[in-house]
Amino acid sequence: MEDKKDDKIQLSEMFMAQAGVNRRFYGSIKRGYAEDGNQIVWGKILVNNGFICSMAANQDVLGARLDELVKLVLDEGLHEDEGVTSEVADTTCFLN
Repeated sequence: MEDKKDDKIQLSEMFMAQAGVNRRFYGSIKRGYAEDGNQIVWGKILVNNGFICSMAANQDVLGARLDELVKLVLDEGLHEDEGVTSEVADTTCFLN
């Protein structure tokens, strides 16, 4: 008899951040719960050569935060300043 393997399905939600009409970037969001039991939404979007990440209590607040981060990266050069870095899971993360 053949062994049954459990199919592991992972759902991802696509999310968009924009900084104007023609500047849109897509990424994914994950939903979960904070230690206090409240729901959180975490988003990660690739903008040019770097990622922007944010967390919020709901997707409306998350969307507003990610929109502002996209504007900071594109218009204010947020990722151009190396600033302070930290190693997280063998990845260099910029703390700016």
